[in-house]
Amino acid sequence: MRSKVWLSMCLALALPMGALAQQTQQGEGDPAVLALMESANEQLRAMGLNVAVEQIEFFTYGEGRPLTRAHQSGNRRVPGDPRRNADGNTITYLVDLSDGNTASGLTAAETELGVDRAMASWAADSCMAPLVKRPDTGEDPDVFDAVLGYGSVGTPFLADIVEAGWLPRGFFESYFPGGGRGIVALTLTFTFLDPVTGEPTDINGDNFLDVAFTEVYYNDNFGDPNGDRPANTWGLDVQLPRVDVETVAVHENGHSLELGHFGPPPTAVMNPRYAGLKQDLLPIDHAGICSVWGSWPK
Repeated sequence: MRSKVWLSMCLALALPMGALAQQTQQGEGDPAVLALMESANEQLRAMGLNVAVEQIEFFTYGEGRPLTRAHQSGNRRVPGDPRRNADGNTITYLVDLSDGNTASGLTAAETELGVDRAMASWAADSCMAPLVKRPDTGEDPDVFDAVLGYGSVGTPFLADIVEAGWLPRGFFESYFPGGGRGIVALTLTFTFLDPVTGEPTDINGDNFLDVAFTEVYYNDNFGDPNGDRPANTWGLDVQLPRVDVETVAVHENGHSLELGHFGPPPTAVMNPRYAGLKQDLLPIDHAGICSVWGSWPK
C-alpha cells in the first residue's frame, strides 16, 4: 500500500488540517493565495493521493514574493524512518532526465551536470548526512506535475529528493498568476500522514513534521514575453542576465535539505532572489546545514 503523504512546497502557503493545525501556532498568509491552495488541495484529494499543500517559498529572478504559510512548525527527515525507501541514513537524490532538455538549448546531460555539481557542494559540507545519487531507471518519479495537468501521477519514494525537470511557464502560471515571468524554480516537500487519522506525523517527537520526499521543478520559460526581462536564458556557468543551472540547483536543494531563505544580508546561496553566479556554500549556508544535519547519524 502506498504510504500517505502531506505536501508542503518550498516556495509558501497553506491550508490548516485537523487537530495538528489547532495544536501548532498559526502562520500568516494572503487570503487569495490560501484560496488557490484550497483549490490545489481539492485536486490532490480527488486524485486519491492524500496530500495537501502546506507552504510555498519562491526563488525568483528580480523582485521576490512574500511568504505565506499555515503553521510555524517546520519539516525534518527522521533518522532510521522505516517509511522511507532509503539506504539506511543515507539521503538519496534522482534526476528525472525525461524533462531535462531546455528551450534555451541545454541537453538533459548538461542540466544533469549542473544539478550534480550542486548536490556535490551540499554533500561536501562537513555537517551533511551522506548524500548519494540514484540512477534514473525511466520510471516516472514525479507526483505534483499531475496536479496541474503536466504529467501523470508518478511513483513516490524512488529517492528522497527528485529533480523533476524543466517545465513550461504555464506550470508556474497555473496557480501563481505572473509566476511564469519571475519564478525560476520551486521545491515541494511532502511529509507523512498518519494512515488512520490523516494527520501529519512527528514520530520522533522533535516538533517537526516528518519529511517523506521532495520534488524540485525548474521554469523552462521564465521571463517576460514583452521583452523587459530575458526569456529562455538557462546556461552553465553563465553571467547575468542569463541564469546558471548550478546556482539555482544549489539554492533549491537547500530547501530539499530543509533550509529556508536567509537574508540578504548576509549573502548566501539561500538568499531568495537570483543575483548571479553563486555556486559555493557561504558561512551562513554552512551554519544552516549544521543546524539541521549536525546531529544526523553519520
